[in-house]
Amino acid sequence: MKTQTEKVKVSKPDQERELAQLWKRFLATRRDELRNRLVERYASLVHIQAARLSRKLPSQISYDEICSAGYDGLIEAVESYNPDRKTKFETFCQQRIIGAVMDWLRSLDPQSRTVRNFEKRRMNVREILDTELGRPPMHDEVAKRMGISQDRYDQLSRISQLGREVHFSAMDPRHHDSRGRSNDRAWDIGDPDQTDPSARMARTMLTEFITRGLSREERLVLILYYYEDLTMAEIGVVLDLSESRVSQIHKDVITRLRHRFKGKVEGELVA
Repeated sequence: MKTQTEKVKVSKPDQERELAQLWKRFLATRRDELRNRLVERYASLVHIQAARLSRKLPSQISYDEICSAGYDGLIEAVESYNPDRKTKFETFCQQRIIGAVMDWLRSLDPQSRTVRNFEKRRMNVREILDTELGRPPMHDEVAKRMGISQDRYDQLSRISQLGREVHFSAMDPRHHDSRGRSNDRAWDIGDPDQTDPSARMARTMLTEFITRGLSREERLVLILYYYEDLTMAEIGVVLDLSESRVSQIHKDVITRLRHRFKGKVEGELVA
């Protein structure tokens, strides 16, 4: 785990010259390698927008999923950017990132305005009750606060999930169709350059377990600090908070988690 003082100090003029040269080489050659290096340089823009959007979206949409969609927008922005138009890349890129996330959300949500409004209201009520109760609210508590019957709440909840269901059997290499024919697609060919999906899933499950009952703001502080390697100052910029406030939130959350997990949380967070 890094500390705030461990980052290598590079002068801003040197960074700007290096970045300008990288842009010049990419615009002249359009090589994928140079494009990827630019994407890495601007990755923080994705994390900033993902953190902001995560505070507004339903809880079932994870920060990692938003980042994944945001990177599509970042790549598109790098490939289509024209510096001759005199627009700063950061300004140009932000709208592409947000647009890519919105496109992804629309692809998941082919539902009616009623269901989308239900999701938005449910998210707001959950956050209010979470603060009031000090724990995640139960479904009946959310329905009661929303002023709708339990049956109506359950119905809208089921409808809202229809666009998000994933049938893993379709990806199972052992899957057979209705005629008993085997699916011979080589799903089991691994990519050594990619992160093991099971490790990513384990990290997501660990994050959900540890941060259960925390507010959205508290969750983001932990995720951005321990998983995205941002400093307290950088998290403050993302969440529009002072560095001292971020530090206080972090301290309070760690104290509560230590009490909950009897001192074992530190090892879990940095594993």
